[in-house]
Amino acid sequence: MQTTPACVLLLSSALLALSLSSSFAASAPTSSESQQHVHSSREPIPIAKAPESFHEELVLKPMNDGSVYSHFQFTTHIGTMMDEDRFDGASSNLFTHYNLFPRSIGQILHSFEVEELHLTFTQGRWHYGDWGYPLAPSAGTGVELWAWLNDDKRQTDANWKALTNTLSGLFCASLNFIDDTITVEPKLSFRNEGLYNVHSASPDNRDNSTAPPKKLRYGSLPHENVCTENLTPWIKLLPCKSKAGIASLLKSHKLFDSRFYSMAIHVRPVCEDELCRVRSLELIQTITTVFDVARHDGSFDWSISGLFEREIEQACPLATTSNVILQLPQMLEPYQYEFNPKPQQGTYFEGSEDNKIEIAVYDLIQTTKENGPFQLAMTWRDAKNRAIKRSRPGIVAHRYFTGYGQERGGLSIEIHNNNWEPIEILYLDTLPWYLKLYLHTFNLQLNGESFDDKHGEVIKKMFYQPAVDRARPAVLELAVTLPPKSLIKFSISFDKVFLKYTEHPPDANRGFDVGCAIITAELPRQRGQIGYGGLDHLRVYQDRDSSLVKSKRLVEGESNGQGDQEEDMSTDKIRVYTETLLVSLPTPDFSMPYNVITLTCTVIALFFGSMFNLMTRNFEVVVPPADKKAKGKEVK
Repeated sequence: MQTTPACVLLLSSALLALSLSSSFAASAPTSSESQQHVHSSREPIPIAKAPESFHEELVLKPMNDGSVYSHFQFTTHIGTMMDEDRFDGASSNLFTHYNLFPRSIGQILHSFEVEELHLTFTQGRWHYGDWGYPLAPSAGTGVELWAWLNDDKRQTDANWKALTNTLSGLFCASLNFIDDTITVEPKLSFRNEGLYNVHSASPDNRDNSTAPPKKLRYGSLPHENVCTENLTPWIKLLPCKSKAGIASLLKSHKLFDSRFYSMAIHVRPVCEDELCRVRSLELIQTITTVFDVARHDGSFDWSISGLFEREIEQACPLATTSNVILQLPQMLEPYQYEFNPKPQQGTYFEGSEDNKIEIAVYDLIQTTKENGPFQLAMTWRDAKNRAIKRSRPGIVAHRYFTGYGQERGGLSIEIHNNNWEPIEILYLDTLPWYLKLYLHTFNLQLNGESFDDKHGEVIKKMFYQPAVDRARPAVLELAVTLPPKSLIKFSISFDKVFLKYTEHPPDANRGFDVGCAIITAELPRQRGQIGYGGLDHLRVYQDRDSSLVKSKRLVEGESNGQGDQEEDMSTDKIRVYTETLLVSLPTPDFSMPYNVITLTCTVIALFFGSMFNLMTRNFEVVVPPADKKAKGKEVK
């Protein structure tokens, strides 16, 4: 009997699979032997695969100016217990099966050896003076991308370029324009946020000799517009999409009609025990908006259906926790507002007696099963005479251009420290290559007077990278100590480069966008402030819980806030973004080519038309009829 090649191929494949399965069964150890082998082996082999988990939360907060702050947060964990000295994070062979974690993100992390990824789309500017600090770190206007990549194969630049191009296609954005002229590698700012958190030891006390080297890359596009094309692929990364759960409130035309809109994705490896043996990969998706509820009818009353034109029908069936959190405003006078419905388990309190806030938490899994669709509303008894306690941020910064003309100019930065103790900050400023900085013109002023910092009392460190024409931007990075209750002002001069006419954008007379400066500071934790501290999502790792609220509920018989009045000397790291600037460069008169083209076409049309008419017209002799009354002579 003759065997066909296809049959031979199938038979050989079956025999190979059978031999592999038998050899695996013969070599597979028992459970006790496997456990001993795991504890004794130093290979980066997973000890146990923890199940994935998904959490969703929505925070609502009335602002001082009558606006309503909303923060959506969706957290996905994919956990693995790894060897304590070797963990390659996202670039390890972690993604063997996709359940809740989005496959598109997992493939990107694994293919380009990404350890951490932070991508933010922002429309509008966050007003720190009026709104305080946001719950999640915001970014400047446009798009911001920064990532830590493994550099064991010396392919960081190639992986960074491939990462920006891939994310550009995934989120329908112009991230592929983040090239070498925009990309920088900060030396002090944007440190790792993964692995070494509150549960792990200090990086200095750990043996990182086996850890692969990592490189940081940062880039931003301040002129990038955020629209529905970016929101749609972002929603598709969620397990329930926008069909159920809190994500069902994400209606595009309501979100983009707000005063401020920010959409972000944060991916990082985190530790979940003190020895950092239990580790997981964390994906946090956030959307932050600020609604101007009084814009249409002047009323400060609001409801979920009024803000989003939708209701929450049910919690996401795949979510471990699903909560709606309402931070009640801090009033100078009581009984000025009402909110419905009241939470079944009462309210939570956060902070000390002088700065205590009240928080209402609603469990959507239980509430929607018992009462149907969830609806929340707040009404004011006298909206015009609202007496809300204002929160003053500790660090406020402003940046602006100085000078006039299109040849040269200056840059000034003002940083206010409103705290009663000195604060150490990191200042990062990235300027495009067509602004030529002069470092010798750098000037420092303290409280309005010139300050000679010869002994390094204010500026502890300085890193300056000069720009290269059409190759890399200029980077100025400072480590500064702000005196208490002080105003620090930096100023530096620059020249404007005359660009080629092909390097100007179509709207050349509008100017060029310059990205914002970034200030990183560790501020004393103000207990009870939603901007940072116990409510900051970047500090939540305990028990694989992604809750934004870490407070103790006041129950009957418990002392009134004795535990909350204990002094907390810990700090929280925040980032403050300055304004995005617009610079006008020497611009040629782009109307002259148009005038030349118009005149040339007119001359050519007249000349060519006349010559063509003479050369192609057929002339004939016309003899008029014989008529005595005809006037004129006969044409010969």
